[in-house]
Amino acid sequence: MRIWAFACLLLCLPVHAQAGSTYRVKHPSIACGDDFALKALNDRTNQHLTDPQWRQATMVQGQCYTVTPDMRWEKIANRNGLPLLRRNPPIAGMPPLYFMASDIADITAPPAAPGRPADTATPAPAPAKPADVTDPQAADSAASPQTAPVIITHTDPPAPTDLFFMTGGFQKLGSMLLSALLALGAGWVLWVVYRMIMAFVGRRAALRQATALVERNAGLLIQRRLHAHEGQAAHGHAPAQQWQREVDRFCRTTLMPALAHEWREQYWAAIERKVLACIEAVSTRARPRPDLRLVTAPVPYHADMTCAQYVSYCMGLLEKAGWDTRMSANAGQAATVIVATKDGLSMVVQCWTERRPVEEDIVRQCIAARAGLSARIAVVVSNAPYTQQAIQLGKSSRVFVLHHEELQKFASQVEAPQVA
Repeated sequence: MRIWAFACLLLCLPVHAQAGSTYRVKHPSIACGDDFALKALNDRTNQHLTDPQWRQATMVQGQCYTVTPDMRWEKIANRNGLPLLRRNPPIAGMPPLYFMASDIADITAPPAAPGRPADTATPAPAPAKPADVTDPQAADSAASPQTAPVIITHTDPPAPTDLFFMTGGFQKLGSMLLSALLALGAGWVLWVVYRMIMAFVGRRAALRQATALVERNAGLLIQRRLHAHEGQAAHGHAPAQQWQREVDRFCRTTLMPALAHEWREQYWAAIERKVLACIEAVSTRARPRPDLRLVTAPVPYHADMTCAQYVSYCMGLLEKAGWDTRMSANAGQAATVIVATKDGLSMVVQCWTERRPVEEDIVRQCIAARAGLSARIAVVVSNAPYTQQAIQLGKSSRVFVLHHEELQKFASQVEAPQVA
């Protein structure tokens, strides 16, 4: 901040003229705003002096002017052995010019001779007869009160403090610093705008990716919401709390890894509210399909069904939902596995027909059947209640534990494109 203030102060400093005498040229000469151009025009060894085009171009580039003896000049500085003069009085549009030292003369009146009173009046000379004076130097000498020309050797006093050529250099340095600061400021603004644009584009891409994943997993979300609101929550949690736990797990296990794979996980905080609203809308979506309504199986359910009858009853519910079913090798046992396929999606359904509660061993058998048959979905169906251990194991291993009354509705909502 101090450097900036110092540069601004230097830009505002005026260029003070050195205290000097009044000068004029001895004869019509050339003065230039560029000292190098003036030296080139007065270099007798230069081979281009006889070229009018080169001379004219050099005078234009060096801001050269033709100066006559009737002009009065005042010295302000020296540079590379050349005096820098300006008009006295100044004229608008006429900049300070460099002169050859041999072409100028000091015309300041000499001090009064010692012994002569300063207030003694000097008799005015008789007016001379006007004549046609062609030499300006002779005319100026005639107008001078001296009777004979006096040659004065003027020595420029040394500058007390050069101050980097009387602040001219500091002004250029300040302009360079100001230009650099402006360039840095413009670069910083462009960088901020670029970052804002990239953040906006990244947020849009992350939101599109997250909503596409939610739509693709709509069937899974619907089923989890049904479990949460139909008394399937564990440890006595309220349905709303259980559903919130399901949403958090879905975001943690499905959405966040997908966003991290595309390097977009940093945008989750900005899109979380919209994604949760999309999950809420998808999970409560009503599907206008005829197979969503529950239908009555050909054989009504009764509590005294045998294992084969109960398996046939469950297969009928799956076929009503549009699945192709077949039984595995353990048909007729208490834990019979049904293999169902639909649109390239496979599902194993393990039927438990005993009246005692379903324990976690039955869920492990379903997990093994899913792995052995390479199925995507595993379901345990029973008319008996489930133990808390079986419910927890099903939730951790993604095995759906259902009552047979929920089987057709669940199977109707599962679609191949919507399962992650």
